[in-house]
Amino acid sequence: MFDSHCHLHDERLYAQSAQVIVRAQQAGLSGLLLAGVDAQSWSRQDRLHKQWDGPSFSIGVSYGVHPQVIPSLSDVQLDDQLGMLRRAALGQLAIDGSTLRAAHAIGELGLDAYTESTRQCLPLQERAFRSQLALSRELDLPIVLHILRTHPAALRILRSDGLPRAGGVVHSYSGSAELCRQYVALGLSISFAGGVTLANAPRLWAAAQVVPAERLLVETDAPDQTPLELRPARCEPAFLPAVIGKLAALRGETALAIAKASEENARRLFRLPMPAESSRSG
Repeated sequence: MFDSHCHLHDERLYAQSAQVIVRAQQAGLSGLLLAGVDAQSWSRQDRLHKQWDGPSFSIGVSYGVHPQVIPSLSDVQLDDQLGMLRRAALGQLAIDGSTLRAAHAIGELGLDAYTESTRQCLPLQERAFRSQLALSRELDLPIVLHILRTHPAALRILRSDGLPRAGGVVHSYSGSAELCRQYVALGLSISFAGGVTLANAPRLWAAAQVVPAERLLVETDAPDQTPLELRPARCEPAFLPAVIGKLAALRGETALAIAKASEENARRLFRLPMPAESSRSG
């Protein structure tokens, strides 16, 4: 199993990251991708990668400027972070005396209209979105998309500006089956998180059933989006089997088939090698 999107560098998990990763390994995970939020957290992602990435457990890193942090940034601060992002993605940015490893992906990037503060800064979000999208094309890195209540605008930008050849993923997908087909037609993968386990989510269940097997990813979005059956615990990568189990039931497949396909899809997208067979048990 591979958790294609989580935030162990988040302050709510970072202090316990060693225990969280051990529990993930015990649950059967062979790796995860740390999704970027802002420049302040990239160094924590890098430290986790350097500490835990290896032949039997992969830690991928994606650096980005998240749409939800943009309301707190001025135009100048946003430009500074976008400039730092290019150097970080290339493995040329040093923070606290340590040079960050090059990125496996760019993101989270996208648009968010969930709160009043994010709605008010949508033009600035769009500028950041287009800038990061251009960087991903220049470096041919896959993108990790955060799109919340802004699907028409996001699709317009993706179609007009274009995606990197490396593709990308719509993380924590929350739209309809028809929207899902439009993202897939652009060459994007679709990732499902704990929301798919909710007791009444027919639109999301329908979307989960139309994603082609080769475009399906799974994630926890830890520390958020705890699967329904595991609430009120704080979410962590070890909870990924609950997401996989729900998808298996919805798609009429085995959990093992979903786990295997989604891991292969994630590793192919983020250009991470499969773990050695000798390290994979169960």
